[in-house]
Amino acid sequence: MINIVHINIHCNDDRKITKIEVKLKSINDLSGHPLLATISAAFFKTTLLTDAGDALQILPNLDRKDIVNLEVSIKDNLNLSFEDIARFLEAFQEAIDRTTITF
Repeated sequence: MINIVHINIHCNDDRKITKIEVKLKSINDLSGHPLLATISAAFFKTTLLTDAGDALQILPNLDRKDIVNLEVSIKDNLNLSFEDIARFLEAFQEAIDRTTITF
C-alpha cells in the first residue's frame, strides 16, 4: 500500500497555483524501482499532466527508500482551484490503490 502523506501547493503573487508537491510513502516495504513504477503508472492514470501540467519530476528519497516525492509544475496560463487539486489527489490515491506492478 502506498499513501499520500504530505502535500505542498505553491502559488505565485497572483494566487495562481504554480506547483504541486506530493510526498508518498510505501507502507508494505515496497521500494526501489517497483515503488517508482507503481507511482508513475498510477499518476499517468490521472489527467493532471496532460490537462494542466508543464513538467513532472518523480524523485526517490535517497535516505529513506520507502518515500518518493512527486512534483508537478502547472502551466502559467491556468487558473486551477484548490478543489481541482483535491479532485486530482483523490483520483491519484484511487489510482495508486488500484495499481500493482510486479517484477
